[in-house]
Amino acid sequence: MVKLLSSAVVAAAAIAQGAWAHMKVIAPPPRVGDTKDQLIAPCGGGNVPTKNLTTFSVNGDSEFVLRPGHGTGNLIFNYFLDTTVTNDSVAHPLKDVPMPKPDTYSTKIDFAAAGLKAGQQIVVQAINNVTDDGKNSQFYACFDVKLGDADSSPESSQDHGSHSSSGTSQGHDSHSSSASSLATQVLSLKAVLGTAAGLLVAAAAF
Repeated sequence: MVKLLSSAVVAAAAIAQGAWAHMKVIAPPPRVGDTKDQLIAPCGGGNVPTKNLTTFSVNGDSEFVLRPGHGTGNLIFNYFLDTTVTNDSVAHPLKDVPMPKPDTYSTKIDFAAAGLKAGQQIVVQAINNVTDDGKNSQFYACFDVKLGDADSSPESSQDHGSHSSSGTSQGHDSHSSSASSLATQVLSLKAVLGTAAGLLVAAAAF
C-alpha cells in the first residue's frame, strides 16, 4: 500500500511538472516532446538525431515558437555541429531573447549571420533560463535543422519562371506583330500593282 501511494505521488509530481514547469514547443518539431525531462542538459534528454528534421533557409527565414510555462528570464539559442550531442559538444551562440513574462515568443534566426552555410545539418538548442519565486532553473529543447539555399526556394523559382515567361511572351507577340504588318504591306502592294495593270490593259484596248 505504501509503495502504491509512493508511486502515485511520483506520478502526480511528474504530471504537475509536465503541466507548468517546462517550456511548450510550438514550432518546429523538437527532438523530443514536452513529456521528456527538459531539466536535463544538453537537449532535455534528446541527445540523438530524430526524424523531426526541419529545413530552413540559411539567410534568416527560420522561426522558433516557444511558450515558457512560468517565471521571467530569457530564451537562449545556440547550436551544435555534432548531431549526437553530449556534455563535451561545443555550443555556439545564436541569439538571446528577453522573457519579461510567461508568453508565446516567436524568434527568427539568421544562420548566415552566424557563419553557417547552406547544406550544413546542425542541432539548434533552446534554453529557457527562468527565475520564479526566487529560484532559477534551465529547461532545454533541441531541434534537428538542415540549412537550405535561399535561391532554391519555391518562391524564388516561381518568381524567376514568371519573369522569364513574361519576357518570352512579349518577344513572341512583338515578332508576330511585325510579321503581320509585313504581310499586310505585301498584300497592299499586290493590290496596287493589279489595279495599275488593269488600267494599262484598258488604255491599250481603247
